[in-house]
Amino acid sequence: MKSYALIPARSGSKGLPDKNILEIDGYPLLAYSIAFAKNLAVDRIIVSTDSEKYREIALKFGAECPYLRGEQASTDTANWEAIMADLAANLPRSNISLPDLWISLKPVNPFRSLIHTLQGIDLLIRNDDIDSVRIVSEADPRLHHIDAQGFLQPYGEGWDPNQSKMFRSQFPKVYQPYNLEIFRHERWVRWDRNFMGSRIVPIVAPRITGLDIDDNDTFEIAKALIEMRPRPHVVARHIHL
Repeated sequence: MKSYALIPARSGSKGLPDKNILEIDGYPLLAYSIAFAKNLAVDRIIVSTDSEKYREIALKFGAECPYLRGEQASTDTANWEAIMADLAANLPRSNISLPDLWISLKPVNPFRSLIHTLQGIDLLIRNDDIDSVRIVSEADPRLHHIDAQGFLQPYGEGWDPNQSKMFRSQFPKVYQPYNLEIFRHERWVRWDRNFMGSRIVPIVAPRITGLDIDDNDTFEIAKALIEMRPRPHVVARHIHL
């Protein structure tokens, strides 16, 4: 079964400009995804980007970037379906056949569990009745939102209106699902927007794998953790560069 690592790296981030190539410990974030992918023994490491600068970085660190992403897959609102359609149209034009499995590795998630990812790939290879795998981390269910009047209100069900504070153990366990995804190409061909399917196997990894760099604060947190010497064990075993 053919598997490709897919590293999506659009250049137009507005909240944190060029976040996919910001440097931590002397390496751009994009390089951390490439280094991790090399440990997966995948057939190819494909970087999907709209930037020639990003493409040069990808090639420098050992990935492939056979073409620059089309305009439709490069807007602020471009979704996964647009990125997949762009790949399906352009990889064959570059004489690269499409894979059976995609392993999605966002540059803004630098902390990853190798053992859990390999386990997920193996699960999909051995079980055709599984649609996809998500590496997830436990999250706090006690979310709140700000209502139209500007007041803080519980978000979702389960909150007792007679209590101002509740224990996390009083709620069901919930998980952050966007740490890392492994899915079948043919499911995308068949189901389009529902490409992950309904039979998604979750693999629970340590919470650090859920750290997503999307603003300057989260970037500075990740930078501090990775550049710490000596690195704490929880950091060192989730960084592969």
